[in-house]
Parts: sequence; structure tokens; C-alpha cells
Amino acid sequence: MNASHLTRRLALLGSAALLVAGGAASAQQPAPAERPPGAPPQALSLADARAIIEGAIAYARQTNRVMGVAVVDISGETIASARMDGASSRNVHFAEAKAYAAAAYRQTTESLSHLYKERPDRYFGIMNVMGDKVYLVGGGEPIGLNGVLVGAVGVAGLPEGEDEKAGRAGIAAWMNSKK
Repeated sequence: MNASHLTRRLALLGSAALLVAGGAASAQQPAPAERPPGAPPQALSLADARAIIEGAIAYARQTNRVMGVAVVDISGETIASARMDGASSRNVHFAEAKAYAAAAYRQTTESLSHLYKERPDRYFGIMNVMGDKVYLVGGGEPIGLNGVLVGAVGVAGLPEGEDEKAGRAGIAAWMNSKK
């Protein structure tokens, strides 16, 4: 056997050994975690969000109106959203912005809307910093469970004062489903 033939043969054997070792090593690795380490647990599941959405939609149907609705987690990330047939697509965007604001500021967007008159410096500060991520008009409701904020719901497209009622109806339907 000449030197170049021996070198090629050793290289092939080395590659085969690496493949076998790599396969064995990957077979022994633990399964990936469901969440990245250090990530906060998601308190509201997709099923929870859907129950809230269905409760809000049921309220809107009782009043024979259409709307958009969104549920976010405590960080303001959307879990689920829906647009009723016939509702404008912008209603979902508005609903998400209301839910985000309610989660971020841990209060209703109806109470945040009063900042315009009561604390214009704070209102315009929020609007300048947060831009289109927040919508500070009624319809965003924080969701609490055992005194702890777990997310928020936002509703948009109903007449004044009705968005809040639809959001609260959604939360109540979810709470009743947990009993």
C-alpha cells in the first residue's frame, strides 16, 4: 500500500468513526425543553384564549354586532385573535393594541384614555414611546387570576362602552369554564 492510499483509507475510517460517535451522542441528548431556560411560564393557554374570545364573540352576537378581539400574555404577545365575519380587519389590530396596553400598564384602556385630560404629559409620553403598539381608548381589560395578572383581552369595533363589556364577558366565560 502506498502512502496516499493509506492516507485516504485513514481519512475514511476517521470520518466513519465521527459519524458513529456523532449519532451516538445525539441519541443520548435530552429532549429540548418546551420553553427556553429562564422564560416565564405562559399562564394563559391557547384554549384559555379561545374561551375568552368565544365569550366576547357571544356577547357581540347578542347585540347583533361584529368586532375584532385579541388575547395577549403578560408580556403583551398575542396568544390568539379573531375577527368576526363582516368586521373590519383593522379591528383586530386595534384589539391587539388595546390588549397590549392593558397588559403593559396593568389597567383598563378606558382608565388609560383619561390620561389625555388628567395627565397629558404621561399620555403623550406613552404615545411617543409606544407608538402603534398601544391604543388608549376603552376596550382593553387586564386578566387576573387569584390576584395575579396573567394577560389581557382587547376588543374593538363595538359602540362606545360596549368593547369593555364584551371583553369582560369573555373573561367571565373563561372563568366559568374553569369551575
